[in-house]
Amino acid sequence: LAANGVKELMVVAQDTSRYGTVLPGHKRLLPELLRRLCEIEGLHWIRLHYLYPDEIDDELIEVIATEEKIVKYLDLPIQHCNSKILHLMNRRGDGPFLRQVLTNLRKKIPGLVIRTSVITGLPGEGEEEFAELCDFLKEMRMERVGAFPFSPEDGTPAADMDHVDADTAMERAQIVEQIQSRIMDDYNAAMQGQIVRVLVDGYDEEMEQYYGRTYADSPEIDGRVW
Repeated sequence: LAANGVKELMVVAQDTSRYGTVLPGHKRLLPELLRRLCEIEGLHWIRLHYLYPDEIDDELIEVIATEEKIVKYLDLPIQHCNSKILHLMNRRGDGPFLRQVLTNLRKKIPGLVIRTSVITGLPGEGEEEFAELCDFLKEMRMERVGAFPFSPEDGTPAADMDHVDADTAMERAQIVEQIQSRIMDDYNAAMQGQIVRVLVDGYDEEMEQYYGRTYADSPEIDGRVW
């Protein structure tokens, strides 16, 4: 890929942090994989998607922080922050644990941009739990957040659990988007006047401009720089 001109490599899986556990030895090998990828000439950016918070250890943090080719951007699927809801989802960790992980990552990886996704209207989410989610997002100020309303799927345990109606779930997702929009406005305003490296993705004939992405922008899901 690098020999053919690829500049950015995405490392992505359902749970990238568990890479190696199904190979002989059953060891987590993501840090080793990343070090080897960073040795490839021609690659400029290596981007990580879908690292579950409870799988991130000090070795992985050190590799991300010290390897220049690894962009300081992490996609951490959290879905929610309320401990009761996370337990109902069989998620590992709870609300205080998530705060600890995010704070630790910010401290050890300067300039880190965090992407996540949350689901509103999950079973167990009442007004109090939703308010907790909103407060969590305002407190942690993750730069990239996608909000999706809960949609019960036939045959899943969640479909048989009590949950709010679809309209309420959608309304809550829109509230999250409004909160995140203000956070993004602040982030973009803070970038004004800075000189940053941009990976050019193409040229728009109609706009008569090149467009690309900073390290804070994953293709197709984040923003563009014109």
